[in-house]
Amino acid sequence: MKTKSLFIFALVLGLNFFIITIAKAEARIYDIKLGALQEGKTQVTWMTSEPTTGYVYFGNSQDNMPFYVGDSNLSQSHTVDLTGLKKSKDYYYKIITTDKNGGKSESFINYFDTNKMIDTRAAIISNTKVLQTTDTAFAVSFSTDEPVKITFKYGTSTNLLNKTWSNNNYVQEHFVIITGLKASTAYVFEIVAKDKDGNLSTGTGNATTVSQSYNEIKLSNLVPEGYNQAPLMPEAALITWTSNILATADISYGVSPKSLNKVVKITATSSLNHKANLSKLEPNTTYYYRIKMKSDLNKKSFESQIYSFKTAPMTSAYLNQYFQNGDLVKYKNVTYLLYNDTKTAINNSEKIKSLNVKTIKTIEDKYFKQYKDSAAYWGVYNDGQLIKEAKGSTVYLIDGNLKRPILKWEVLQYLNYGKKDIVIAQANQLKSYKLGTAIKSSKEITNSSLNNKLIKSTNGTTVYLVANGKKMPFSSQAIFLKKGYKFSDVKTITDSEIKNIPDGQVIL
Repeated sequence: MKTKSLFIFALVLGLNFFIITIAKAEARIYDIKLGALQEGKTQVTWMTSEPTTGYVYFGNSQDNMPFYVGDSNLSQSHTVDLTGLKKSKDYYYKIITTDKNGGKSESFINYFDTNKMIDTRAAIISNTKVLQTTDTAFAVSFSTDEPVKITFKYGTSTNLLNKTWSNNNYVQEHFVIITGLKASTAYVFEIVAKDKDGNLSTGTGNATTVSQSYNEIKLSNLVPEGYNQAPLMPEAALITWTSNILATADISYGVSPKSLNKVVKITATSSLNHKANLSKLEPNTTYYYRIKMKSDLNKKSFESQIYSFKTAPMTSAYLNQYFQNGDLVKYKNVTYLLYNDTKTAINNSEKIKSLNVKTIKTIEDKYFKQYKDSAAYWGVYNDGQLIKEAKGSTVYLIDGNLKRPILKWEVLQYLNYGKKDIVIAQANQLKSYKLGTAIKSSKEITNSSLNNKLIKSTNGTTVYLVANGKKMPFSSQAIFLKKGYKFSDVKTITDSEIKNIPDGQVIL
């Protein structure tokens, strides 16, 4: 027995030693150093307590380090280059290593900025375009791969660049307008770009003025001016036009030509093509608008006549972008279910819960009023259902917010009900309905022989249950089957017959 105890003790001691050995085997990252920052790059070095491979992850946020560079050599000494660094930016980085057994180690997050990074590389000038020439001016655009300030030299020959234009703001997208020129004359220009470190780069180009005079701004190709020119939208409008000369533009609009009280800046930088996206408009409404433009090429302004457009009416297809069949929506503290183009108020929390809809959306008045009212739910039952309390003998017919006692069995027979149609109410489920007048004759409900029958039209697919003199659609096939109905019991009638039956509550 003593020998066995010694063996167990030795085994436990050996396991502890094994566990301790594994714990000690995890590589330790240390001596992390950052090299000099120069020309958009730097070097990161570190040591590990045993041979590993490693990656450096870096980026402009400690929560987002999308860039990485690795050292795939199994070693204790590691060096990687971080490239593509931008001037005056914050950077965060961390190191993740993997040993030969797949064990991983991770450093804490380190930080550096590039405010003092040495940069001797000049900016690259690209996409130089002469956008337009007139008789007295031309416009040029170009880009640089870093923020620079510009000196723009120009003249009639390379040896005579005797005029300059400058912009002392450090930007990457550049737009230059040169005015006061002679008509039908060739000009040469030189772009001198200077970055924040004083590095210079140059680019050249040429432009020839035209003989045609641009004494005024002209508007053309206005769309839409008629109903067939562009799709109309209920709550937005897209207006496009062109100008004969580069210009900025804005548009003022309103529902009255005498009150164009809303103004939108359309083209902040000079352009020949203009596009106005007007939003938050009212459906089926006429709006009036005026266009204003201004050009730095000819120093002219323009104001158009007053035009108009009419937004499209709200349609079911448009509403389907926001709401679908079966959605529950909240309007003025009442919950509604949307079905096709109808809204059904549900005034009973138990009924709302039974629908298993996870989210109840809020609906704005302008959308809400597009849906037609369907008969509301005041409890868990739909119109036309026969209900009896478990311990009671009275059979009630659900009619809106009323439970109406049926006094004679013959009334049920005339209305095509049988014993199988009577539902036993659960506790308190009938308390949400008010007691209505007793039904002594089937004619108090309907004269139709189709009561409590399933119908559909010859050319339609929607199945209805006729009850209380109305046709009631099922909200889904699943609800139809859940309530125990069969498609083989559906009677087909003519379109005109089905149209003569008033619409009733949606069956949920």
